[in-house]
Parts: sequence; structure tokens; C-alpha cells
Amino acid sequence: MTTDRPSPEFENFQPDYSPESAGTAAARSALAGFVGRSDLVREFEAAPFGRHSAELSLILDVMRSQPVAGKWIAIMTKPYSEWRAARWSLDLPMRVVEIGPLPFQSREEVDRWVFKQRWQHLIGPLPMQQGGNDV
Repeated sequence: MTTDRPSPEFENFQPDYSPESAGTAAARSALAGFVGRSDLVREFEAAPFGRHSAELSLILDVMRSQPVAGKWIAIMTKPYSEWRAARWSLDLPMRVVEIGPLPFQSREEVDRWVFKQRWQHLIGPLPMQQGGNDV
């Protein structure tokens, strides 16, 4: 027998697309030890692509594995000459709901900006460099 109605336990199911899901809480817990690690932010800024230390690789893996809803991403707005940061919606259908403050001239630049947004979301404020400036 087939039916068009969902089974009772799924009838009122609403998936959690919130960036504050249990997975995000677990990610924050896993990354809590990296608060204040300006060396890792500098490492990413120096080389957004390529090989990274084990600690930075862990952070990137966790950042990239977060739910898509609400996540900052890099998009190319002009072929190989302009990129923007964009943010996915929290609900379905997924769509871009926010565009970052300025265009970037390289993929590296936009990835640095996105990395910092994800760091602030999952780990906290960007660490301070010696001299008092944010990394």
C-alpha cells in the first residue's frame, strides 16, 4: 500500500537548518581550544590554498563541514577578476540572502574574508596581534 502522507512520526518534521544547530554547538566545543591562536589566522592569511598545519587543517575541516544554511561562501561575480562573499539563507529553498561589503580582486582575498567570518562564528573574536590589532 502506498500513501502520499508521511508516517505519523514525520508528519510535523521540520529539519533544523539553523546555523545554531547541535552540530554547530559541537563544532564550537571542538574548536574552543583555538581561541586566541593568532598564529593560525596568520597561517591561513599567508596561504589560503595549499598545505596547512594539522591544527589549521582541523579548523578548516570543521568550518567547511558546517551546515550550508547561513554559511558565508565565496562567489565569482566577474570571470576570474571579481569575487564577493555571500551568505546562504537559513531556510529552503537555499538562496543568497546577503552579499559581503565589498568586491575582492582575487579568490585568495575573498577566502581570507570568509575564513574570518567563519572563525568569528565558530571560535569567537579574531585574536589580537602583538601591538593590539586584530589579525
